[in-house]
This record gives sequence, structure tokens and C-alpha cells, in this order.
Amino acid sequence: MAEARFRKSDRIRLSRDYARIKESGKRFRTRHFLLNYQRSDGDGIRLGTVVSSRVRPAHKRNRCKRLIREYFRMNRSEIKGWFEFAWNHNGSGLDLVVVAYPGAEGLSFGELKQELNAGLEQEAGQVRKR
Repeated sequence: MAEARFRKSDRIRLSRDYARIKESGKRFRTRHFLLNYQRSDGDGIRLGTVVSSRVRPAHKRNRCKRLIREYFRMNRSEIKGWFEFAWNHNGSGLDLVVVAYPGAEGLSFGELKQELNAGLEQEAGQVRKR
């Protein structure tokens, strides 16, 4: 069952954390999203969201962020499981930054979920092969 809340401890909040994940983490692209991720010291999974300023107006950027956070909240354990299995290590944490590009604002929640699930599952498979 999905956790009921998206707490502050589940968020990537500091710009230095965003920069660290971007510089030293791995990344992959789907049609509407760029996902940067990195293994972390904790055993939890944290999310950061960025929406391109080319997504206009502001209420569409905000809706996009809300949908990404909701996706994360509902699928947190599944995402963590894919990467723990890929890394062959239980208890490792994951920092994930999702960058949304123009076109993402028009996606329904179902379309967003389908695109992110496919991308994350494929990337976890690639990590497993390395």
C-alpha cells in the first residue's frame, strides 16, 4: 500500500544536492522527462522535481510537479525495489530528480505513470546488466 504522505524527509531540497546528483549521478531520458538518480547513504528514497520554465503558464508547471509527487508517493516502494534488485543490495537509498520538459503538462496521471514506470523499469534493467 502507498504511504499516505510526502514528508520533508522525502524531498531533495538543497541546491547542492541537486547539483551533486546532476554531476555525479546517472541519467536517462523518456519522451517528456529527464531523470537523474544516484545511490544515497540513507535507506530511503528522496525525490526532487524540476519543471522547465518553457512550460507555461505557472499553474501548468505546478500541476506537473503535483502529478510527479503523487506518482512518487504512490509508487515509492516499487521504484526502490527495482533499484535495490538491480544493485543487489537491500537498504541502499536512492535520490531521484525528475525534470519535466514541454509537453509533460498535457499528460494525464495515467500517461505520466505509464511513461515513468516504463523508463524506470528499463533503466533498472540496464543497471542490472552493468
